[in-house]
Formats: sequence, structure tokens, C-alpha cells
Amino acid sequence: MKNINYILILFLICSCTKEIDIEIPNNGTQFVVNGYIENNRVAKILITRSLPYFDPISDNSIGESLVNDAIVTISNSIGESELLTPTYSPWFTNLTDTWYYNYATSSMKGVEGVTYTITIEKDDTLVSTITTIPKLAPLTKDSLRFLYRADDSTYCYLLGHWEDPDTIGNCIRAFTQTKPIWSSTFDYIHPDGWDDLFISMLEGDGNYNDEYVNGWSFSFPMYKGRGFWQEWGEQETNGENDEVDGSTGATTGFWNIGDSISLKWSSWDRKSWDFWRSLEFNNPAGPFGAPSQANSNVDGGLGVFSGTSSEYIYLQADPELENQLSN
Repeated sequence: MKNINYILILFLICSCTKEIDIEIPNNGTQFVVNGYIENNRVAKILITRSLPYFDPISDNSIGESLVNDAIVTISNSIGESELLTPTYSPWFTNLTDTWYYNYATSSMKGVEGVTYTITIEKDDTLVSTITTIPKLAPLTKDSLRFLYRADDSTYCYLLGHWEDPDTIGNCIRAFTQTKPIWSSTFDYIHPDGWDDLFISMLEGDGNYNDEYVNGWSFSFPMYKGRGFWQEWGEQETNGENDEVDGSTGATTGFWNIGDSISLKWSSWDRKSWDFWRSLEFNNPAGPFGAPSQANSNVDGGLGVFSGTSSEYIYLQADPELENQLSN
């Protein structure tokens, strides 16, 4: 028995010190698509080439990855077709609600229930993607109210109430854009006091579906998301007497009382929702986590082209205020 124990210990020691070489496959660059078409709005698409995994990322490398000379065509199921126009403004001035873009339609706008196909051609590369705009599963303003953060009347969060339609398959993404009572941390492109981008909600990264709640009527909390420019750890670890945005305590997930908010509530097609949901699990925590594959809906490339139907609800973050901002 002792000999077996010695052998086991020796095996563990050796296994902990063995060097392992991992071959990283190099498949070259691919087209990466990030775009959507929304009800009553033009399509906006960002087309880039993938960057080498281990290369450093800089403003120059991002700019060089943009594909501005492809032939991009959109067509729909009601017989319309349009050649998308590349935008030649500096890449950082073209904003969708949530990201930058370099191609847009000029006249074709999204319609609920209509299917849209994008084809991208450049040299000997052909990429295509298809999506359908679903019917909006709305969230009404009357179903929303703000609640104070526990034991603190300085900050608040949003409580929503949703009546899910009785047909399964409703996929939701939720975003907010904030005009804080203190200066905005990201208001550079179009200075107006509002953050330049909509941010996905903190809870579940703003992704919900009715897999377990089909046909239900229920309430749920919605917390302010974190922008990519914000330092998450610093907000969470601030001491009780440290000031954040002019007030005390950590503010991650909460709005200041008095902030103005635009809530974007969107129904998404299932394949697009699956893509964004899969990104939550694409970068596992720790060295032993297994990365997952993002569920792209782009044939011949990477990324997603989404069909979405949205409503925009304007609010003021104040639990004592009965009359919110008008739509």
C-alpha cells in the first residue's frame, strides 16, 4: 500500500511540472459582421477583418481592420433590394445605438415580419447572412417604477413588469442610455449630456427569453449596465466614504437620483439572440475554463446580422416622481 502511495505522489509531482505545447491554428483573417436592421430604421453594419489572436490591439490596428471597399447588398422578402453605401467619415463618428458602423442603407427600413438577406463580396470572398424582424413584445411605461437601493436614498434601480405573449420564442434584449446629473463619462462624439451609446443591462447582460416563463406575468429588476470605458473594480471597492459621481458608495448597477434615462426594449430573432447570449460564455473565468463557440449566423464569416423590433421609453430616475418623462 505504501508503494502505491509513493507512486501516486511521484505521478502528481511530475504531472505538475510537465511542459505542454499547444498549437494555435491559424486560419487567416475572416470577415466579421456586426449589424442589425430595426423596425422603422435603416440597417447599420460594421464590417471588419478578424485580427491575429496574439497581436496587440491599437487604434491603428482597429482602423486597418475596417473593410470599406466591399460590395454589400441587402434584399428582403417583399422584393426590395439596395446597395449599401460605405460611410467615409472617421470610423469613430458613425454610431448605432450600441456600436460603430461603416455601412448603412439610405432608404430601406426595417418592417416587422419581413426577412432580410445581406451579401458581402470582395475579391474572391463571399459572405451572406439572413434575419427576420420579429413582432415586438412590448414593455409599457406604466409597468415601470424606480426603487431606492437598499438602505440608501442616493441611488435607485428600475423594476419592470412584463406580460409575456402566450406563444413561446420571445427573445428580449434591454439597453439604457443615461444623461447623468453629473457629467457623462462617455459623451464625446455628439456632446449633449447623454452617453453616446446604449449599454446592455447589468442583469444577464440584458438578454432574456421566455423559455421558462412563457405566457406569464411577472416583475423583474433591471440594473444599470457598465460601459466598456468604465472601471468595474474601482466602483465595487470604493470605501463607504469615497465619492463616486459626487455621492458616496459604489454605484455599479444603480442610477443617481435625477438621472434621465432612455430605455430601449427590443424583441430579437432567435439566432441573433443566441449569438449575444453565447458571448456571455465565450470567455470562461480562470485558466481551466473551456471557451465556447459564439453562435454566428454569418455564412462564410463571423459575427451576427440581427433583426430587431424596439420601443424607446424615456424616464427620470426618481422613486418619488409619478410623472416620468414623456415618450
